[in-house]
Amino acid sequence: MPEVLWFLLGAVLAATVTLILVRQSFLHGLRRTEEMARAVLNGSQPHTEPMTASSDFGQLAQEIERLWRGQQSLKSDIQQQRFNLHAILASMVEGVVVVDENQVIRSMNDSFRTMFALETEPIGQTVVRATRQAALSELIRAAAKGQSVEVREIAVAPPGSPVAERFLSVNAVPMRDEAGAVTGVVAVLHDVSRVKQLEEVRRQFVANVSHELRTPLSIFHGYLETLMETKDLTDEEAAGYLRIMSKHSRRLQLLLDDLLILARLEARTDPLDIQPLSLDLFLRKILDEWAPRLREKHVSLDVDPAVETIPADPFRLEQVICNLLENSIKYSPPGAEITIRAVPAGDKVELRIEDSGVGIPQTDLPHVFERFYRVEKARSREAGGTGLGLSIVKHIVGLHGGQVRADSTFGKGTAIVILLPMKGVETEMREEDL
Repeated sequence: MPEVLWFLLGAVLAATVTLILVRQSFLHGLRRTEEMARAVLNGSQPHTEPMTASSDFGQLAQEIERLWRGQQSLKSDIQQQRFNLHAILASMVEGVVVVDENQVIRSMNDSFRTMFALETEPIGQTVVRATRQAALSELIRAAAKGQSVEVREIAVAPPGSPVAERFLSVNAVPMRDEAGAVTGVVAVLHDVSRVKQLEEVRRQFVANVSHELRTPLSIFHGYLETLMETKDLTDEEAAGYLRIMSKHSRRLQLLLDDLLILARLEARTDPLDIQPLSLDLFLRKILDEWAPRLREKHVSLDVDPAVETIPADPFRLEQVICNLLENSIKYSPPGAEITIRAVPAGDKVELRIEDSGVGIPQTDLPHVFERFYRVEKARSREAGGTGLGLSIVKHIVGLHGGQVRADSTFGKGTAIVILLPMKGVETEMREEDL
């Protein structure tokens, strides 16, 4: 009997010890599994080394580790896609903005910020509050209600100003969830301000050409009708009419010639023939050719180049000098003096053509190189000017890689200052210089 009791007691002790060991092993595995799950939640790598792969907890640990590795792979893919998206948006010259269904800005790129000169953080603000542009807000609202892309042009004016300083072409498209409900709008904005400016320049050019052509053509039409319908004209009267028509035909020819020159310069169809040019011989030759005209107008010309040789196209540079001399002679009184100076200016040469004529008002100086711009329109037409001479000068100087400006004191004279590079490299002109 005692042996049985001892056996039972030993069995109970063994079972108790086994239960304790199993419980400890279970609790240890549970704690390790909990630590691994917490590591996954914190983004850290879980460790399965202390756990046996054959145990239930070991298999669970391996699944947790595989889950973590899948999570890391997905996270890496998301980061790569986010980087790619950010790089694409940052490199776009177009503005891009993403808004939710309440028109609250959720994302945008730097170009969008620049277009509207946004100084505060716009993320989390509505479109109209961030940009102060009701037209953009209305466009996005229309896109959210529509089924396809909404395309409009909007004019952007600074706050409090009625004058638009930027024109934007906006493409807005709604974003939808799987059920088809609108969740937001993506808008892409293209700055078309430069296109608008060029269209305006083209429109003004066509209007100016039409106006310049209309005057001589109207005169031709009027005098031709008079010559054809008036039977009792004297020879002297008819000759007078013909002289007037001849004068305006010459003016029309000059206008067409200048327009063709300007068109060829802008199209760059004739490359410059850059070569070393002896400035003294070049200017002396021009002086000799213009001597009769100078004597006729009682105007003197003094040439004093302090630079021996410059790289330039002789034909085009002669056009520049002749256009400037023509203007100086036209608007200088008898006894006036015209001077041409050339001096070194760093890596450039400064060519200065100065007269003591009527001068140009300060308000007109910024515009004198524009096509068809005249300081005194009636007087310029009477003198035979086309309004294109200084524009041609600016184009030729620009093709040489130089700059030109006008300095003048009204009533005392005008100086046209040209800077040409000594290395003579032909450069591309900017569109705004055309």
